[in-house]
Amino acid sequence: MAVVEWESCLQYCDRRKLAVVKEKGREIRFVNEGEKRVALYRVDGCLIQEGVKCDFLFLVIEGEQAFFIELKGSDLVEAVRQIMRTVEQLGKKLSGYRFEGRIIMTRVRTPNVKSTDRIKLEKMLRRTGGSLAVKVNWDEVEV
Repeated sequence: MAVVEWESCLQYCDRRKLAVVKEKGREIRFVNEGEKRVALYRVDGCLIQEGVKCDFLFLVIEGEQAFFIELKGSDLVEAVRQIMRTVEQLGKKLSGYRFEGRIIMTRVRTPNVKSTDRIKLEKMLRRTGGSLAVKVNWDEVEV
């Protein structure tokens, strides 16, 4: 597993009231009214160089929440796999954090049957008190 130094992949670390992560028309917005310390890391091609990984990691440092974010077209099964592998690779470095999975897709193919990997990921996240959410085009989360 090739994981580089965290600092080189840091996009920002501050107390902004609104943090937006967007790519190719898909976005997730983090509303931070309490101005908690937050950080955004690029995972794909930076924190993790090779293999299966999600796009971004958003941390709410004062609140100990870690959001594993995948911005995807329509392949939900692959998106789930990407988040699961990233949690497996980076989770040990985030001890004490609640893990949240967020998948923002262009469209969700129907039927949206829960795959074995999705059930496994949901259990992984629940063990830390977190959950998985799949949204179309955008999502907004209060932190």
